[in-house]
Amino acid sequence: MKKARQITDIPCLDDEILGVIFSRLPVKTLLRLKCLSKRYCNLISSPWFITLHRKRFSSDPDNHCIFVQTGKINRLIRTQNPGNLIKLNEPCRTNYTVIGSINGLICLVTNIASRQMICLWNPSINQYKMFPVHSENPKKTRKCDVSMGFGYEKGSDDYKVLRLLSYKTGRPLTIVEIYSTNSDSWKEVKSNSRLKMNTCFCNVIVEGLTYWVAKDLDGSTVLAPFVWSIEKFFIIPLPKEVITKSQSFKATNYHGSFALLAYSSRRKFKARLDIWVVELDISAEEFKWKKKFTFHMDFGFSMHWGLTGGDIVVENAPHMPYLFNLTTKQMWAMGINPILSLFNYTESLVSINGFKHVRNQLKRRRKASNPVRARLS
Repeated sequence: MKKARQITDIPCLDDEILGVIFSRLPVKTLLRLKCLSKRYCNLISSPWFITLHRKRFSSDPDNHCIFVQTGKINRLIRTQNPGNLIKLNEPCRTNYTVIGSINGLICLVTNIASRQMICLWNPSINQYKMFPVHSENPKKTRKCDVSMGFGYEKGSDDYKVLRLLSYKTGRPLTIVEIYSTNSDSWKEVKSNSRLKMNTCFCNVIVEGLTYWVAKDLDGSTVLAPFVWSIEKFFIIPLPKEVITKSQSFKATNYHGSFALLAYSSRRKFKARLDIWVVELDISAEEFKWKKKFTFHMDFGFSMHWGLTGGDIVVENAPHMPYLFNLTTKQMWAMGINPILSLFNYTESLVSINGFKHVRNQLKRRRKASNPVRARLS
């Protein structure tokens, strides 16, 4: 009988070289390596390695995933293998809504014991943190619209949650509440704008900015990115061509940058998808729209969602949603329907203060669904 092969340390390689090698490995493998030696554990847990691994994985389309929410079954789907639905060990047993995802962290909002709670969750390392909102409604006698966002401020390496409260009756009032993971606390900041967000949650998250599609005081549709470094909204009018010639559009994250995915009506124009990107100069408060790509389609569709690594998710009702590559024209059935929302996701080792392990909900569900196991336990 052959002896089991032992995995030992590699003393001839310094931590920097070893880190570059390890940064190519998936999170699941890295978590196992942490158990082999104290050196590996310290290296993989170090902030510089976590950043290196995150940047490498997010820049490679082969590592991109889609978090799909259906209302009943929520799954991760790898864009390179969309037929494989990955089960998730979710931290919330009650229904929840996804606010957004960045750098491997997913921000959720749910209700526990009649109180609204926010959850930051990294499914790759199976850890989460739960905390309450700042205030349910500080002025309960007045009607209020609430919209929430999630984001990352690179300068301070801080993940933040924003809660925008817009009061519609009486004197116009907008309150911005911000939660910081570094300080583990909420604070209120003055709002520099009067906006009506089109959704209850942000539309797109990129590094340093969180975007909403909103209405200004004149009722015009605008883009409203929140700049985390200065804690202010930046108002950007949409391109005239999108407003006048597009049947519909979606805000999306295109290779780490904000973009509009606009499609035309088949009745008036050739079926096509236009990808618009915006260049921002925050310090000068200037912006510039640019139509980056135009793709002509040879089929119709009833719904489309955001880009992820150059692919889009489309649905031609009543058929199953599928992943469509705009360049190669290849299609892959996703095997999940209906879709309420979807978000880009890339696995990472990112952790925040106060994280704790998620209990094994998958095992509990299998046990509950098996009456024999339930009686034996």
